[in-house]
Amino acid sequence: MRSVLEAPAPIERTTTTKQPLGRPAFLAFVSDGETETLLRECVSELVPGNGSIMRGGIAKAVTHLGQHRSPQILIVDISGVELPISRVNELADVCEPGVAVIAIGNRDEIGLYRELLRAGVTDYVVKPLNPRLLAKALTDGRVRPSEASPIHKKLGTLVAFVGARGGVGTTTLAVNTAWHLAHRQTRRVALVDLDLQNGDCALALEIKATSGLSEALANPLRIDNTLLERVMSPVGERLFVLSSEEPLHEDLHFTAVAVETLVSVLREQFHYVILDVPRIPAAPYRRALEIADCRIVVADQTLRSVRDTVRLRAVLGDGDGKRRNLLVVNRHGEGGRHAVTLQEMQQVLEVKPNSVIPFQPTLFAMVTGSTKIAAARRGKFREAISTLALGLSGRTPERRRWWRVEK
Repeated sequence: MRSVLEAPAPIERTTTTKQPLGRPAFLAFVSDGETETLLRECVSELVPGNGSIMRGGIAKAVTHLGQHRSPQILIVDISGVELPISRVNELADVCEPGVAVIAIGNRDEIGLYRELLRAGVTDYVVKPLNPRLLAKALTDGRVRPSEASPIHKKLGTLVAFVGARGGVGTTTLAVNTAWHLAHRQTRRVALVDLDLQNGDCALALEIKATSGLSEALANPLRIDNTLLERVMSPVGERLFVLSSEEPLHEDLHFTAVAVETLVSVLREQFHYVILDVPRIPAAPYRRALEIADCRIVVADQTLRSVRDTVRLRAVLGDGDGKRRNLLVVNRHGEGGRHAVTLQEMQQVLEVKPNSVIPFQPTLFAMVTGSTKIAAARRGKFREAISTLALGLSGRTPERRRWWRVEK
């Protein structure tokens, strides 16, 4: 029997083909050569570690960080930008959690300074740059990140998927939503399978489940960014999976505190943390649902599912300003004329489904090899997953271009 009360077990190193790339210590996007020269002198002395300085200002920063990892300290040049606050808001959207942002510009206005701070900037330095003020801004961003900006303090969104009953396709939706957010919205996503003895998320993505997640949950005091980077399995550049497949005869014990610790560390590194929560009335799983920003209840059109959805919603409550509950009806049309209709479900549940996923058995029969992710294929299922992901992110749908090559 494995228990968190036992002596800490060693964390196994996971062998994967590609490990997550670390965050650079520093990145800067400037608009002129004089600023670049001065910045290089300050950075070489004050910010140890990897980093670089690029031309292009805040517009280049938004484009670059939409495709690459965010640094610990980011400097952006807003000189000549007509709507700097709007640009900073765009930057905040693409930045990972935990970034200290320093703006530099040519407008010496106290009003602009205050608006930038409210928008999430740590500090604003006016050109021509003063080496002493710039050094102070860099030092503050490196030494006191906990007192830094709202951009630095923001946390990734925690989304918990739970089935009203077994067999409704909860894991399928969790996996495809995580994949869509990572590959279609270029978000950094952590997918965590809390069913430690089945490893269904790993199976769906055709990767090897390891013991890393179960060992981490059994040793919550050891959970940190370094440990998680070792045990996560990457699927592409932005999706990382924590999934175990422990023997069925073992009794696994981990606490609600362990789950909360794991989630808190992940939220500091990822835009989204997607939890696949087993439908088991145990404290760790209840805690996962309690702390989630969004709880997605997956149901189908059976009487048993409707009954269990009522019971589950009674536990979750109606949601509030901090927590949202979404109802997803999966495999719509599977039961034919014998199924409970959407109207009947709405009358009983007193809530309209937020998303309805069509029943497409042939789609999943065709999903193999390079097309193992159903959301990667055009069709109604992909559109439904896109709508569900849009409800989580609030981002506008991607524009379809006729020259785009499907992956």
